[in-house]
Amino acid sequence: MNQYNRLLGRIADEFHVFQGKTETEVDWKSRIIYSLLGRMGYASLWDIREDLQPVSVVHFKNRIESILESYLEMYPELRLFYPDDISELSNEIYNIFLCTGQMYHTSYRITPAIKAVSEKAGIYFLRGIPLDRKPYISGIGNYSFSEDEPAVIQPADMFQLPQTTLAEQWEYLVYHAKWYPLEVENEIEFLRTKPPFTYNYWIEKPDISGMVSLARIGLPGNKTYFLYKIEAERILGSQLPQWMVSANYYRTLSNGCLASVERLPASTYHVDGKIVQLRIHYLLPPAELNLIKLYSWPESCADLPDDFSRIFDYQVFFAIKSILEPIGYTFVEE
Repeated sequence: MNQYNRLLGRIADEFHVFQGKTETEVDWKSRIIYSLLGRMGYASLWDIREDLQPVSVVHFKNRIESILESYLEMYPELRLFYPDDISELSNEIYNIFLCTGQMYHTSYRITPAIKAVSEKAGIYFLRGIPLDRKPYISGIGNYSFSEDEPAVIQPADMFQLPQTTLAEQWEYLVYHAKWYPLEVENEIEFLRTKPPFTYNYWIEKPDISGMVSLARIGLPGNKTYFLYKIEAERILGSQLPQWMVSANYYRTLSNGCLASVERLPASTYHVDGKIVQLRIHYLLPPAELNLIKLYSWPESCADLPDDFSRIFDYQVFFAIKSILEPIGYTFVEE
């Protein structure tokens, strides 16, 4: 067991994965293994096939699952920290890599992304780096404190983040809306615009204050979204194009709606030595959430996806905080 402990210690040193001041050793070990799984999954993209074709999605996921099984045999005390169905974890890592541009996907094949470097607050965010590089890792995201090549891309471009604030995006949409009476014949849901936001984000009653908000109608997976407002006791609506709201991108609008009236809940964080524990109190849009998930660890791998409770390397957290704050997100230290 001591030999195995030294193994994880060496991996932690190489990846720059520090134990929190009050963090238990088993929690720290589970984070080290999570980062290793991301690194080994990424390394599998360079495996050479006999037909010289890129590796398959199955190959990538199988590599992660086989590595995890091997480490859980060495560290059986960590098994409770991972899902019973370990494919949930390989799927999670695959989706994070794919959604943040760490790899390209074509016809069931995946390849590493081309090299890209962006910088914020002294942290260089790395994509598509060769295997002979040994970057630091926060979560499953690669970074460094210096780079031979200058940063050639802004973080917003690298991670497909909005170029304007949440409130500005919302106000532009409202300004260009075309209004018409909204016939409420079917079941309609209205965005909750006042706290508490702990439970459902959607409620049965509209906001009657006169502000413009969001409504939706339809079956799960096939929702139609509208802007709405109440004038002269009538509900007026403006239908939103599907491309604007599909794949959970409606969350950009829900965050923007609340930000425009200063009701978007702040995320809270707690510094624990060289790590930071983040609590997200309102679900973020996909691009912002995927950036956070790339560079952080889930608080619990046993219950994925863990979109609200994340753990960061200290310096990486403050770099990402400085990326997201100008968009309109707020972070409050506990």
